[in-house]
This record gives sequence, structure tokens and C-alpha cells, in this order.
Amino acid sequence: MWELLKCIGRCAAQSGRQVYLVGGAVRDFLLGLAPVDLDLAAAGNIYPLARQVAEKLQGRLFTLDQERQMLRVVLPDRRHLDFSSFRGLTIEEDLRARDFTVNALALPLHLELAHENNIFQHLLDPTGGYRDITLGLLRATGPYAVKADYLRALRGIRLAAQLGFVIVPETAVLLKQGCRHLGTVAGERIWQELTAFFSLPAVYAWVEYADRELNLWQALLPGRARMATTQQNYYHTENVWRHSLRTFYCLEVILRELPASLLAGQQALAVLQQCLAGGRTRLPLLKLAALLHDVGKPDTAVTLSSGRISFRGHPQAGLPYVRAMAEQCKMSRAEQQYLSTLVLLHMQPLHFYTKGDYADLSLYRLFVSLGDYTPDLLLLSLADLTATYTAGERLSELTPYRQLIFDLLQQHFAQPNKFKPQPLLSGRDLLALGVKQGPLVGKLLQQLTEAQVAGEIKTVDQAKSWVKGNLSSCREPID
Repeated sequence: MWELLKCIGRCAAQSGRQVYLVGGAVRDFLLGLAPVDLDLAAAGNIYPLARQVAEKLQGRLFTLDQERQMLRVVLPDRRHLDFSSFRGLTIEEDLRARDFTVNALALPLHLELAHENNIFQHLLDPTGGYRDITLGLLRATGPYAVKADYLRALRGIRLAAQLGFVIVPETAVLLKQGCRHLGTVAGERIWQELTAFFSLPAVYAWVEYADRELNLWQALLPGRARMATTQQNYYHTENVWRHSLRTFYCLEVILRELPASLLAGQQALAVLQQCLAGGRTRLPLLKLAALLHDVGKPDTAVTLSSGRISFRGHPQAGLPYVRAMAEQCKMSRAEQQYLSTLVLLHMQPLHFYTKGDYADLSLYRLFVSLGDYTPDLLLLSLADLTATYTAGERLSELTPYRQLIFDLLQQHFAQPNKFKPQPLLSGRDLLALGVKQGPLVGKLLQQLTEAQVAGEIKTVDQAKSWVKGNLSSCREPID
């Protein structure tokens, strides 16, 4: 990394330009971390310098924002160098216009610093960012820092969680004020920041802080207000929103302990790192599903004659809220479909458990219903019931369900083809047996697969006999 910085500095010095490493990269250097992507700032027209660096490093040059003069060089190893013009006339004005003091730092690369150990004597720090880094504090650069870009309210929470810093009281006030205006921020920007926040390994304390002190989720999550006023009983001892927060907490604990709890734990975690869209993975959406899985309960709450509150159909009732969230954040179609599926099917594993039928055919039907998101839904369901039993101080009763979920996860990864038998007959075979072309073909093929899973059919001849024997019970006649 240091050689890369010296190369950029030499390019600037050769062209008589001043260029500064700014923002989070400098912060990470001071924290002893290795930054992945670099932000660079220079005065005036930055295009010649960015082009020179791109040619020197064999990178590709792209324009990010023509009006604000923001360019990106993508290096062969896929790292990014982002160039921008000063916000103001000088580097000091640029730094003071940034969000938080820990990001308002700069290193003059054009001085061709001899070694990384001497960066402190050249560090530009007009807002006291280095002091705040050493103290572990997150502080806005000024009273109008958040107002200049309300996304900084969400970014501040994410940065504090990422760095393990404490938000100073005066900055917390600014963040709370900014949360009220997040509706004015482009949804794509909110989603990018929110997924970065939820991608961190243990953020429950910050999720709860943002709810209690900043009213963040009131601003971002459709239905949050009604969830907080919808009481539950029977197994549940908390209102819907408190239960959802607890589910988020339990999910993070389960994920943290998964490698030690389950032979296939690493495989399950690897699935959650699979990309859905725009470089974003399944993990942050799974955490969001923990907050939204019961969002449909306020619309379905009915008090029965026994005094118990029923929420029949609440998964389906939650889908409009998921769509609203997806549209608000400009999620991709794949992300919306994933989140909708988790909310819609989050009760399926528990229903399977309560029926008590663990035969191969029942397992097959469960895995088919959960589809590609089987691990995600199993983990969400376990977090859901863990939250319920923890709140009711009945955690010892969770053991059988926890073991079932782990067994199902183990089967999913260790025996992926157990419930995918090789078809004995094709659609063409059914047509040859006299089945009319149409939906009946797919229906019979599905029933045939279930018969194979149940061990009722093992050969082609048995399959043909089964089809002929079952046609009489079908509505559509054969030719």
C-alpha cells in the first residue's frame, strides 16, 4: 500500500500538482489498519492527474460525477482510487466540510513521504480528528455537518459501530435531528449505508441505541410505530417491536456461535456471504428480516374469546411493508424477492416442528417450500423462537427445536441430493402414457417425485404403473 501511495505522490510531483490522501484511508492508517480503497483530493481540474495515475498503474479511469469532478481509477487488483476536487479553495476548507473529525484528515502525497513512520509530522488535522481517534470518540466536524448531508446521520451510527467509538453527546443530538430528514435522501444511498451497517458482525447494541436515542427505525422502517404498540401474550411477553429487536440480537448470537455449534456452520455462514446484487450479500438482508418478520402482526391482531391474541396470516400481511421498504430503498428485484420470501415463510420451520412428522416425505416438502433460502429461513426461525423463549425465561424448552434446526442445516449441506432423486420419468414419458399436455403433467411429475422420496417407487416400471393407477383420480382425462 505504501508503495502505491508513493507512486501517486511521484505522479503529482512530476506534474507540479498537490494531491492528498484524505478521509477514511488516513483514519485507518492511524488505527493500524490497511485501507482497501483510497480517496484522493486535489485542487482544480483533477482529470490530468487521475489519467496519469491510471496510465502509470495500468488502471481504468471512470467518471463518477462530472459536475462535482469525481473520478475513479480501478486498478488491476480491483482496488479503487477515487479522485475529487477540493470542497472549497484549500485542503483545509475541504477537510472542515467533511462529516466527522476522524475522517477530516489528510496526508500530502506530493511531498513524497520517505516512510510511513513519518506521516504524523505531515498530517493535516484541522478539526482534532487524531485526538478523537486516540480517545475513541466520534464527533461531527461542526454544527452543520449533518445538515449538509442527512445521510451522515446513518453513516455516523455505522462508523461508531465499525470503529467501536463513542458518539459524543453534541453529535448524538445532530444525528437525531438528521434521522428525521432521512426521507429526503436518495433511497439508493440509504440502502448502501444500511447494508454496510448490517454487514458488520455484532451491531445489535447500536441498532438498539439508534432506536432508543435517535429514533432511526421510526424513520426508516414502515410499520415500526404500530409494532411498538401491538402487545402479545401466550408465549410472547413483549410487544411486537421489542420481540423483533430481540430476534435481531439472537440472530447475531447464533451466527457468532454457529461454527462451534454445527459441523456445517462455516458452510451456512458462507451462504450468507453470497452476493445478491451490487456487491451486497444476503447477510444484511437476513438481519433486516429479523426486524421485519412480524411487521404484519398489527394488521392481523384478533383477541379470541379465550383472551389470547391471534395473528393468523401475519406473514402474508407483512409483504406490503416489505414492498414499501424495498421501494423506499430502491432495492434490486433479487433483494426484494429474498426479503419477501423470508418474511412470508419464516413460520414454516416452526409449523414443521409442531406437526412432529419428520419422515423423508415431510422433510422433502419442507425443503421444497423453503427453496434456495433454506439455511437463511432455518436460522431466522431459530432466532425468532429463541427470542420468544428468552423473553419468557423458558430457554430450557428451546433445546429440541434448536437441535432440529441444526439437524436440518446439517442435512441440507451434507446430503444436498437426498431429496432430489433422479427422475424416473420425463414429461415426454407421461405424454406417451396418454396424459394430456398441460398443468397435469407437472402435477404428476411432482407427485411422482414425492412417491420416490417416500420410497414407494424405485423403478421405471413401478413409476409407469403408478402413473396409470393415479390417472383415474385426476380431473383431466387421458386420450
